[in-house]
Amino acid sequence: MAAVVVLTISVLVLGGLIGYKGLQPDRDNGETDADLKDEGSHAAAIIGDDTISEQEWAEELKKRYGKNMLLELLNRKAIALEAKSQGIRVTQKEIQERLEKQMKGYVSEEAYYEEMQNQFGLSRDDLTLEAMYRISLEKIATLGIHIDERQVDSYIREHPDEYSSRKQMDLAWITVDKQDEAEEILDRLDKGEDFAKLARSYSTDQFSRDNGGSLGWTDEDDPFLPVTVMETARSLNAGESAGPLQVPDGYAIVYVQDLRTEDSEPPQEIRQEVRQELALQQAGPLEELEKNLRSKYGARITADFPSS
Repeated sequence: MAAVVVLTISVLVLGGLIGYKGLQPDRDNGETDADLKDEGSHAAAIIGDDTISEQEWAEELKKRYGKNMLLELLNRKAIALEAKSQGIRVTQKEIQERLEKQMKGYVSEEAYYEEMQNQFGLSRDDLTLEAMYRISLEKIATLGIHIDERQVDSYIREHPDEYSSRKQMDLAWITVDKQDEAEEILDRLDKGEDFAKLARSYSTDQFSRDNGGSLGWTDEDDPFLPVTVMETARSLNAGESAGPLQVPDGYAIVYVQDLRTEDSEPPQEIRQEVRQELALQQAGPLEELEKNLRSKYGARITADFPSS
């Protein structure tokens, strides 16, 4: 998930760069946007009568992020070489299991991929390759580290909440801009109107609206929904709704469609996860491993970067 955080920051900074490039002194040599095009520097963006050329865009990207991107590419090459040298392989099952863990808290697999594409520009292939890379890196990092069964038993005893059965709620909600709108919808629900129909007609949440407001099955401590929504939902029985609840984008009415208790993972899978976690703790920083492997395979950067 650290990679996602970095990508989020990068997206925000890149947005700022576009604005920065627009705040330039007027050209004093008579050069026009047409001249730029004549020189083969095509417009990447247009604002008013001005343009941002592809060359300007590329130079800013290279100056601000070029070295970091090259290091990331070198890391992937180094990990691939080391994995081949050590006979390490990553299976499709391992990749799918990693992606499924990342999807927890999303309404569906499609919602997860849509969010990653819309927010970070990451396609399914991008996410698959990133999962494969992280798994390879972790396998290399934990080579030769042995975790015995007593260590696993001790960790599980010390972290009982991580492996106990979890309460889950099949949630739906309707979000609106104003409190009085939410109160009116609550009145209509009290009179027997259908929640899903009202959600399709009035909810402002584009991800759940067309599904009748459904958010799918969520853990009772789901971190992706507003705290006020989860606290209220935990107090409801199946078939009950409540609100209005203040949320970042307005007001919400939450509806608990059903409840269930999800059993913990099979014991052997839990033990394998714990074994991996303890091995990674012993392995040390993965960033240091990446740096060492770049050195091992003679990585060096020969490109020149514009000064800031």
